[in-house]
Amino acid sequence: MDCIYINLNSATERRLKFESNFEARKTPNWTLSRFAAIDTDTVKNNNVAGECNPAEKGCFLSHKVIIESNLAHDKSIFILEDDASFGVRTCNLIDGILAQNRNLDWDILFTDVCIPHLTTMMDLLKFRRELTAKKIEVAFMKLSKTNFNGSTAYIVNAKSKQKLFDQLNYATELNIPYDLYLRSLIHISALKGYSLFPFVTSLSDFSDISQVKLPGANRDELTWNMFRKMIWLERNLASCTSAVESIKGGLSEQNLAAHADMVSSPDKELQAFGILFSSMTAQRAQQRGL
Repeated sequence: MDCIYINLNSATERRLKFESNFEARKTPNWTLSRFAAIDTDTVKNNNVAGECNPAEKGCFLSHKVIIESNLAHDKSIFILEDDASFGVRTCNLIDGILAQNRNLDWDILFTDVCIPHLTTMMDLLKFRRELTAKKIEVAFMKLSKTNFNGSTAYIVNAKSKQKLFDQLNYATELNIPYDLYLRSLIHISALKGYSLFPFVTSLSDFSDISQVKLPGANRDELTWNMFRKMIWLERNLASCTSAVESIKGGLSEQNLAAHADMVSSPDKELQAFGILFSSMTAQRAQQRGL
């Protein structure tokens, strides 16, 4: 698998962390190359049109240029942002799943996504536990009706590269971020999009310090990121404890009561997710002014 990751020239620490993670986890026939991300100065100097902020425009154009530059060969490509993280089994799982599902018709296959919707989060936790009970490691999750975002890690099918590039070319003005543009294409069936589930990649520690979003990650984003890390196939709940307890510390007893059955459960997994769901519920109530 040819992997290409996007990294700003100024983000040296991210580059070192990403490459070290890949080097430790790669398997034979997996390669990695770096794409120097299009920065905000380049966006401004070229007067890139649209309502997105300069960082979002740079992100959109970086993904687009990678796809364009790989149209000539007949191989799928794995595009990653530099806050993605590989697990010990990521490469073998992807190779095995693709080999076993050669007849599946797909254009873009995410290896993890952000789920910003409480009901979907709860459904996915239930789905993960059902798969575990059935001893099924990874399934394909259709994204055509799923509220998701994020473009941290996804594979573009060899046969679909031109199709995706043509869709990106229609955006003569960049008015919505790249990940939401992909989502819109999947929701209108212009692209066939899936995610592997449970996720087979995750987020690094840099995920909470986004270079695309405006400064100051809010509790929503921190909760979404923790959900992604905790729903990951290779997750370690113990390593998530500190962050989950930090989220819990910002909640009142009334907030926690919304999912009291989970928060008080002897099942450590249910406890942790119950805190995340309580955080999401509290934030929704705050937004509604309750």
